[in-house]
Amino acid sequence: MSRTTATDDLGRSVPEVPAPRRWTVATTEGFTVTGHLLAWADDDPTATGVPPGQLAVQLADISHRAYFDGELLHVIAPGREPQEGVLWGVLVCDPYAEDPAPRVPVVNIAVVDDYWINHLDPAGLAEVAARLRAQADRLDHDVRPRLVAARADWAARHGA
Repeated sequence: MSRTTATDDLGRSVPEVPAPRRWTVATTEGFTVTGHLLAWADDDPTATGVPPGQLAVQLADISHRAYFDGELLHVIAPGREPQEGVLWGVLVCDPYAEDPAPRVPVVNIAVVDDYWINHLDPAGLAEVAARLRAQADRLDHDVRPRLVAARADWAARHGA
């Protein structure tokens, strides 16, 4: 399989790209539509025997997806069941979407439950990652020391 190396918009190496694959949708009357099947896509939308009147619907439903795991944190919201996963998401490309944003590969991140950050391009994903890093640094270098001091003060005053 032929592979090429790529870099992102910040000049960093990204995983190798395998040789192209194709998907095909064929109607019962012999008309076919083919397209690029992204190497990372979990599913192949190839279909045969599609009634001609359903071809547009079949194409609109094509969605190349690759899910990625998030962090397992126990999150509680009033009036809702506790949630376990945060910041999971999907690399997605919907080539026939009405909205032009997901017609090229983008990342959608589920913050928690049904709260999403959608249609992130490489720069947008880098911005989210930088903000999460900054928040993690703030928690680690600012909030945690204040929590340690507050607990020590509490223990000293309450005999714990």
